[in-house]
Amino acid sequence: MPAEKIADAKRDGSGKENVMVSRRNFATITIMLVILLFMFQFTGVMKDKLSKYGINEYQESARTELTEKDMFPASGQSEQKTAKVFYAGQSEKTKNTVKWWCTYSKRDFQTADSLNVIMDDEDDLPDVLVLDGTYLENRENINAVSDAVENGVNVVVSGLPDADEIEKNNSLRKLLGIRYVEQKEVTLEGIHLFAGFLLGGEVIYQAKDEEEEKNKDMDLTVPWYVTGEGTKSYMVGMLEDVRPDSGRQPAIIWRNGLENACVFCVNGDYLEDNSGIGILDAMMAEASSFEIYPVVNAQNLVIANYPGFASENENNMEKIYSQSQKALFREIIWPSLVSIERKIDAKLTCMMTPQFDYNDENEPREGEVAYYLKLLKEEYGEAGLSSGNVSDTGLSEKMEQDEQFWKREAPDYCFQSLFLENENELGDALENDKLGGIRTVVTPESQTYDEPVISFAKENVTLQRATGDGVNHTFMDDFRQRCIQTALGYSNTVWDLLVAAYPEKKADAWEVLSKEAASNICTYQKPYMVFDETTLSKSDQRIRRFFALSYSVESEDNTISLHVDGLEEQAWFLLHTGSREIEEMHGGSFSAVEDGVYLICAENDEVTIRLNEEEEKQLFFYED
Repeated sequence: MPAEKIADAKRDGSGKENVMVSRRNFATITIMLVILLFMFQFTGVMKDKLSKYGINEYQESARTELTEKDMFPASGQSEQKTAKVFYAGQSEKTKNTVKWWCTYSKRDFQTADSLNVIMDDEDDLPDVLVLDGTYLENRENINAVSDAVENGVNVVVSGLPDADEIEKNNSLRKLLGIRYVEQKEVTLEGIHLFAGFLLGGEVIYQAKDEEEEKNKDMDLTVPWYVTGEGTKSYMVGMLEDVRPDSGRQPAIIWRNGLENACVFCVNGDYLEDNSGIGILDAMMAEASSFEIYPVVNAQNLVIANYPGFASENENNMEKIYSQSQKALFREIIWPSLVSIERKIDAKLTCMMTPQFDYNDENEPREGEVAYYLKLLKEEYGEAGLSSGNVSDTGLSEKMEQDEQFWKREAPDYCFQSLFLENENELGDALENDKLGGIRTVVTPESQTYDEPVISFAKENVTLQRATGDGVNHTFMDDFRQRCIQTALGYSNTVWDLLVAAYPEKKADAWEVLSKEAASNICTYQKPYMVFDETTLSKSDQRIRRFFALSYSVESEDNTISLHVDGLEEQAWFLLHTGSREIEEMHGGSFSAVEDGVYLICAENDEVTIRLNEEEEKQLFFYED
């Protein structure tokens, strides 16, 4: 045996063979390990160098020069012919809803004090008339609305006339499609929203146990109207002793299909908040063989007041979590956020603050901002600024104190979004020179819900109000989400974690909050997975493009021709087709949202869509 192989195999006293490594092989293995170690270390170093964790990549990828001046129509007037909508009524909230619906869907919004004014020029009638039900409590107005319907004007009645008036007036009942008034007031067991009206499918709002009782925030006391032939109900009340198939369920939202147009009725105040924009779009889709309108196509998951960088509230932290705030943020909250994010393929926007308490002596720690910016970059997320604090420190004072910290810890990062905990400070935020780089402001969910979901706060700053808080999801929250998704293809879940850092009760602890949020966010976002998940900067870009574009539509046979003006790269539309399917499309792409609804991505100015030749949607007509 050659000398170099003598060491390869020897037998010990037990007769077992011992395998040994030669010096040459040992040297080879050692060199290979050193090379691998160097390669892994070099890769990590290069990744850190090339990834540029301290730079906000959305500063460039979400860049657009569009401002409020580019809104369509920029001056409030348009040379392009658009659908005309008249609102007649005394409700400022309903008027506001209709105005913003027209802004979003590019319709011409007008108001009238008298219904007779609307009918003065039969050659220039509106496409849609929205009016308060109180306008139908006299014969003259009933006749005017009936004439409008005969001339092809679709009518939406928000909040019906008094039940006594409906009961005694046969002409009014015929116009509204009401067969008779069962009771002037009834308390419902629940509410049934049928599939095919709003996005999200069928749902029944009825508490099944004590836990769901807290979610009952819809108005369950309504007049009981039984609709007649030629009507179609989209939402009805539920009563224990009335079978769902009896045709006697209290009608809440329905359509009366007359010969030349439709009368839509809303038994309640659902058009008085931003739910109304989706209801109106759904109604227009029901009134025609197809309906197409622009949407934002953006779904945001915003984590407000996360993280903080000061060692604060340590006694409570130890008592509730048995660890520091720093450890809570890093080792517990972050992995949970990533888990939720990946389940719905979201992109996190974390609104950071150096500290929560500006009255104590705890200063923010150095060196941690880079750690979180790296984590966010690896998840394709983004960082923004937060105004949140527990010391009642005003926005200007807070930004003054935070300035040096951000210059030191994130000198090259461009923060483009601001979470404004108190919307009353919006004016201060827009005038603060230390917030000059901010392009979009996010506020908590409105308590009145009669403000626009998206708008311009000033010429170059958009305002994105929260559409949900992640933790709570009542029946009305769910209904409102369906409406906003139907109208805009948009959601903005703003989950504020300040309460987790400063818990006041057991329900504020992260274990409870995260369980509720994970269930709500992952469950209620599922029907809208076709829409894109975005950070706030990307959403801001799409909102600006959404406001700037205009469009016109023509149809012949089974072909829809869509012309888009003001197109910047891409624009998105929702197309409602009833029972028909898209067979072919040129100038863009499409995805199915649900049966009869498609998300259209326009990539060219001219888009053609061909539908199949299935039977079109038929309206039901009232029979005498």
